Amino acid sequence: MFCSSCGAALASKMKFCNRCGSNLAVNDLAAKDQVELVKIFEKRMDSEMEGLFWITVMGLTAIFGGSALLKKLQLSEWIIVGYMIVSAVAVLSYFGLGVWQVRRLARRGEEVTSPTLLQEPAETHELNPAQPWETASVTENTTRTLEPVSRGNEH
Repeated sequence: MFCSSCGAALASKMKFCNRCGSNLAVNDLAAKDQVELVKIFEKRMDSEMEGLFWITVMGLTAIFGGSALLKKLQLSEWIIVGYMIVSAVAVLSYFGLGVWQVRRLARRGEEVTSPTLLQEPAETHELNPAQPWETASVTENTTRTLEPVSRGNEH
């Protein structure tokens, strides 16, 4: 676990950061609230998807069941075809509204699940671990060795 203010590594169950003194309990509560929001979002998304399923089932039942009933009543083929077309348009419109609602909810869900409260901080501001070898001088390997240049007269 890392401090969200300074990025220092923390032991678990700490209430304040040893490095910067930031209150970690506030960040912990915010993370718990965020997790609750994600659970509510997932439950709502499941409900919307179930609604789309039932729109499809009931719509197909209305189209085919209604056309079978109209055929049993021995109505004209044109009336049955007209009923099927009107029913299909109504079901597809309602289904389209359901898909639009799910897409809108999914976009809102990206906002809910994307905050950095659920993730470790990207930048930790920590020093790199100590290296076991000696660090070379800044000027080492930066100077050029000049090789003598022969002039045209010399062989």
